Amino acid sequence: MWRRFPLLLVLVVIPTHAQIASRISTHTACTLRIDVAFATGGRVTSGVRVQLLQGLANAAGVEVQMTNSSGSAEFASVFPGDYRVEVSGDGIETTQSEVIHIEDGRVFESLLVAVRKSADANPAAPKGALGNTVTVAELNVPKEASEELARGDAEMQHNNWKKAAEHFKKAASIYPQYASAYYNLSAAYFHLTKPEAQRDALQKALKINENFVPALVSLAHLDVADHKPEEARSSLDKAISAEPTNVEALALRARVDFMQGQDQQAVADALRVHEMPHQGYATVHYTAAGALQRLNRIPEMIAQLQLFLQEDPTNARADYVRQTIAELKGQSH
Repeated sequence: MWRRFPLLLVLVVIPTHAQIASRISTHTACTLRIDVAFATGGRVTSGVRVQLLQGLANAAGVEVQMTNSSGSAEFASVFPGDYRVEVSGDGIETTQSEVIHIEDGRVFESLLVAVRKSADANPAAPKGALGNTVTVAELNVPKEASEELARGDAEMQHNNWKKAAEHFKKAASIYPQYASAYYNLSAAYFHLTKPEAQRDALQKALKINENFVPALVSLAHLDVADHKPEEARSSLDKAISAEPTNVEALALRARVDFMQGQDQQAVADALRVHEMPHQGYATVHYTAAGALQRLNRIPEMIAQLQLFLQEDPTNARADYVRQTIAELKGQSH
C-alpha cells in the first residue's frame, strides 16, 4: 500500500514561476517583451506566432508565444545570453529579428519587430488585422503618449522603476485609452512593491481591453497571492480562451485547479503545458504530481516528479523530490 507523503502541504505555497527562477538560478531571470508592428504602420494583433531562438549560429528554439490583442508577446524567464525571435503567421512574411543580448542582472528588455504583409494577405482586411482586428484605441495613440511609453520602457531596462512609473502615468494621462501604458505601469508597481496600485493599473488596462491577456494573467497572479482562487480562475479562463497556447496562463491555472481541489483539471492543464515549449515552468509537473497523489495515481505521480527533475534538476526541492521518488518506488516492491 502506498504511504502518503507531505508533498501536498509543500505544493500549495509554490511561488510564481518567475519568483522560483530567480531563487534557484545564479543568474537573474529577464522578462523579454516583443512588440510586433507592420513596417507600413499599425500593430499586428492576436494570433501571431513569436518563437524565441537562443544562440547566434544554428539558433535553437526555446519557447513559443502568441501575440495578444495589442501585438505583444512576453517571455517571462529569459536568462543571460544571445537570442533572436522569429515572427510568423497568416498574412505576414516570416521575419527574424536582430540579435537580442540579455545581460546578467537585466530584469526587463523589449524589442520592436517590424514585419511585412505577405503577397497573399487580404488587402481588404483592416490595418493590423490577423484574425481579430486591433483595438481602435491602440491604433489612435498620440505620438506624445507613445513617446512617454518608450521613455518608460527605457527606464525599465535600467531598473529605474520609479521613473518608469512616472512616464507610464504621463502616457496614460495624455491618452486615457492606452491599455499598454496601464499594463506597463502595473509592472513598475510590481517592482516597487505596491500591489494595490498594481491591481488598479491592471484593472484600468482591462477596462479598456477586456481580452488583454498579459493583464489578465498578471491579475490572476495577484489573486493567487491574495488567496482568491475563484477570481484568479475567472481571469485565467478568459486569457486561455483568447490565447489557448499561453503557457504561463495554463501553468498558473493548473495551480489554481489544485487549490480548488479540481485534480483532474489540474493534470489536464499540466499535460497541455508539457505538449508545448515550457522552459521555466517545470513546477507544473510538481503541481500535477500533487493532484495525482490525491487521485491515488501513484505511478503517474512518480512520472510527473521525474519530469520535474529532468526539467529543473537544481530546484530547491530537487533533493526532497528524489527522496520521495525513491521511497515511493521502494513501496511498490
